[in-house]
Amino acid sequence: MEARPLRYRLFIDESGDHTYTNLGRASGRYLALLGVWFRTEDHAAFERGLEEFKHRVLGSRDGKPPVVLHRHEAVNHMGPFGALRDPAVERTFNDGLLGLISAADYRMILVNIDKLQHHFKYAEPWNPYSYALQAMLDRYCG
Repeated sequence: MEARPLRYRLFIDESGDHTYTNLGRASGRYLALLGVWFRTEDHAAFERGLEEFKHRVLGSRDGKPPVVLHRHEAVNHMGPFGALRDPAVERTFNDGLLGLISAADYRMILVNIDKLQHHFKYAEPWNPYSYALQAMLDRYCG
């Protein structure tokens, strides 16, 4: 019997933006692209565990979309994260989430670009997002 090839699932998120505006401020100067990839089977197990964890700690979402983990909302106890106003629930959430992430089997890469340096280094610089994405995919595929 022939072995099935391994399959992976890549998730990408960014911090910052792709423009060359506001380069004088730290919040406008950098773009970071984070890639996290799982083997398909490992991702399915992680996703099940994460959904069970969110349901257990944040409560039922009957008839509503699942909770999306957004740092700003969680830190500020907004929306479905209102339950985290209770310090005991917040501790349970933080410890449980860190435990899930620590136990998961995944690989991660971060590409960070200093857009100010990039803009002045090249006569015709690439779009920073495209540049960072290509660098990430080169490493992911290689």
